[in-house]
Amino acid sequence: MSAMSIRIPEELKDKAMQLARKNNISFNSLVNHWLRAAVMQDETLEWMRSRLNGKDPEALIAQFGKFLEQTQPGEEPSPEEIKKAMR
Repeated sequence: MSAMSIRIPEELKDKAMQLARKNNISFNSLVNHWLRAAVMQDETLEWMRSRLNGKDPEALIAQFGKFLEQTQPGEEPSPEEIKKAMR
C-alpha cells in the first residue's frame, strides 16, 4: 500500500470527516471507498462502451422491450427455490 498527500478544500474535508464519523469508519477508509467506486464506475462504463460500440441504440431498446414483453405473471420464487435453481 502506498501513501500520498492530496489537497482538498477545507469545507470538503470537514464534510467528508463528518461523514466518516457518521458511518463509524476512518477518513482513510472513506476516501479508499470513494476512489474504488470511481475507478469501478469508469471501468464499467468503458466495458459497456466497448460492448455497445457501433450498435444502434434504438434497436437495442426495441430488443429489450421485446424481451420484457415475454415475461409471464406468476408467483415469486421462494429463497429455497432460488438456491435450488442455482445449484
